[in-house]
Amino acid sequence: MSFQEIIEATKNNWKKVIEHPFVKEIFTGDLDEDIFKFYLKQDYYYLNQSMRNMAVLVSKLDDVQAKQKLIAVLNSEANVEFAEYERLLDLYKINKAEYKNFRLSYANISYSNYLLAVSSQNSFAEGLAALIPCYWIYLKMTEAHSDYLKANTNEIYIKWASVFKSSRYRKLVEDLIILLESEIDEDNFELLKDQFNNSIKFEYQFFDDVYQKKLWEI
Repeated sequence: MSFQEIIEATKNNWKKVIEHPFVKEIFTGDLDEDIFKFYLKQDYYYLNQSMRNMAVLVSKLDDVQAKQKLIAVLNSEANVEFAEYERLLDLYKINKAEYKNFRLSYANISYSNYLLAVSSQNSFAEGLAALIPCYWIYLKMTEAHSDYLKANTNEIYIKWASVFKSSRYRKLVEDLIILLESEIDEDNFELLKDQFNNSIKFEYQFFDDVYQKKLWEI
């Protein structure tokens, strides 16, 4: 049982995420900047929750080396991806100090709470399997669409994509996969695959809500 088998089993869904128009239009430079601003607010909130979620996972680890590796990933997220989002929020004059008051999409709230629930109430392996899609899918998006950046004239989108093209980000994803690989066995494979797949579906819904600038309202 391996991570690659999880990828193969869920490819119909994660390929839909990669081909979502929101994703493609960032890389081509055609995405409306109002949609991108909406995305930044949603993802800034999500990343805050993601770091909280990762802290829960760290607390579940007994192995010192594994704990150090996950803490290193958390540190990298805080100082690379998160820092870039703060720079972009400042560029668009969005007050990041007010992030708790950002109006959120249903997918954002659901996804963030789902990850925290799985990590808190289930095994470390399940929490990690649910977490990885957020990082892995951005790597796959960049691999699939980086050629579009050659004709992209939007410097903001190019800078955003550069985070996920970096060797540092690739190592972050690879380290998470190594941790998950050490947890996969015949007994938990189906469960881990399902957690991974659930988060892939949340990723799709997150992007879809963003593309429509759809807030949770009744």
